[in-house]
Amino acid sequence: MEITKKDVELAAKLAKMKVSEREVAIYQEQLEALFKWVRELAAVNTDNVKLTNVNHCAHLRADVPTSDPALAAQLRSAFDEEQDHCAKVKKVL
Repeated sequence: MEITKKDVELAAKLAKMKVSEREVAIYQEQLEALFKWVRELAAVNTDNVKLTNVNHCAHLRADVPTSDPALAAQLRSAFDEEQDHCAKVKKVL
């Protein structure tokens, strides 16, 4: 699959990014290399490969919310504004 200039421009538009002609060329080359690498990986036969590295500890952590009012206040103080005991940030979109 060849990545075209039009593909890069469409991806940038969907990501709401402005890209220069120079950046389009750079991203086109990088995306082409990425997809080439994915094709190489897909070509590897892994039918007889057994999974050997599994994280057996991930499920042991209790998913319990914690509350540290002092830490929360310290984190909120790092922001310029606060509203309803929350850090107020700039609008993203």
